[in-house]
Amino acid sequence: MFKFYKIPSKDIIDKLIGKKASIKFSSAFTLNDSYELKFNLEIDPLADGHEKQFLKKNVGSTIDDFKSWQKHALDHPGYPWYEEQQQRSAIAQTTALCSFSADNKSNLMWSHYTDNHIGICVEYKPELFEYLKTLKKYILCGKINYSDAPLTVNILEDNISKVEKMMFNKQSEWKYEKEYRIILLSDEETEFIKIEQKYIKAVYLGSRTSTEIESEILAFCKNTDISIFLGITMGDSYKVHFEQYKENKFFIRSFWK
Repeated sequence: MFKFYKIPSKDIIDKLIGKKASIKFSSAFTLNDSYELKFNLEIDPLADGHEKQFLKKNVGSTIDDFKSWQKHALDHPGYPWYEEQQQRSAIAQTTALCSFSADNKSNLMWSHYTDNHIGICVEYKPELFEYLKTLKKYILCGKINYSDAPLTVNILEDNISKVEKMMFNKQSEWKYEKEYRIILLSDEETEFIKIEQKYIKAVYLGSRTSTEIESEILAFCKNTDISIFLGITMGDSYKVHFEQYKENKFFIRSFWK
């Protein structure tokens, strides 16, 4: 699996691929899709199970409190939308996610997530995901499903089912990302989870990565098993291709500035 990174300064390189490497998890609030966690909530206030769920959620409440909620939900057509936003916000504020891609050759991905080929893409070994599953904060992982309409979530569904539908479904427009996600419990906007350097298989440099950043990455990967590949956008096609770095070999990687 691959993960794309912008590199605002060379200081972050050590944090990503150094001996004390880490991997970035983010709150859904910080992501670029304004429809992140979008779903349609289904509520039938008269359905069996609501009373039990209400009393469990609202400790100290009474049957009269439940009946008041039931009447409010029935009398206000906009209530499902309000509750949908409440649940969406609650999930977003208590979880963080890390996104990967099954493909590292998409021009759109390089453009959107590496500041137009200036950043890098890190390839991780499958063992990384097995490690992340052992963390106490771990909730779920899996491929993103793409659809033309949001999924419907019944308010009585369990929390894991709700998280799956909210966090593992996106608009069909994003299908090119071939996304895979890992979800952790977290109330942080951004959190770097420490990993071992041995989980990093390769680093791919964008075709416009600066010589300063390139030199820094080469220094960190020296005497390790991490392979270095250079992104090439020169040639007779639109495809991004990569060549493995070789010392003293000159690569024409992109148009001259």
